[in-house]
Amino acid sequence: MHRIPAHTVGLFLLLLSLTGLSFAQERFSPSADGQDITDSRTGLIWRRCAEGMVFKGKTCTGQATFLSAPDAAARAKAASTPGAEWRLPILKELSSIVSAREADVDKAAIDPNAFPGTPVARFWTSSSTGPGYFTFVGFSDGSAGEAPRATSAAIRLVRSAK
Repeated sequence: MHRIPAHTVGLFLLLLSLTGLSFAQERFSPSADGQDITDSRTGLIWRRCAEGMVFKGKTCTGQATFLSAPDAAARAKAASTPGAEWRLPILKELSSIVSAREADVDKAAIDPNAFPGTPVARFWTSSSTGPGYFTFVGFSDGSAGEAPRATSAAIRLVRSAK
């Protein structure tokens, strides 16, 4: 068996980091217009920006929309078109894009290349924990919790691949 010397591996990783590429980027592929991201691990297609924001150039601009859980569900339904049925993610789905290692002061716990400009905020899921309560994922540190449905939180829509 041929072994690659450690200094060669280190040089490869250094060159890879200088090019701006990362292993995490292989997981997420942007659509041709950059508005959506496909996750190769789950097969889900995500809106690249939080609702209320727009992808321009290399980042999401504008202000995220914060809505109650029922209004967030209505927003998802309104965003759907034939062939692109957007919805709020379930807790497991939204938690799958958390990247706790990215979390820092004023920096969301999510891949910044795939989801640039993500606010350090709570995002609604469609998962309920009982009458009047829904779960959220906090992108300040990647934690999950529950809140009354009237609470305002940000929204990131998802859909299944065709």
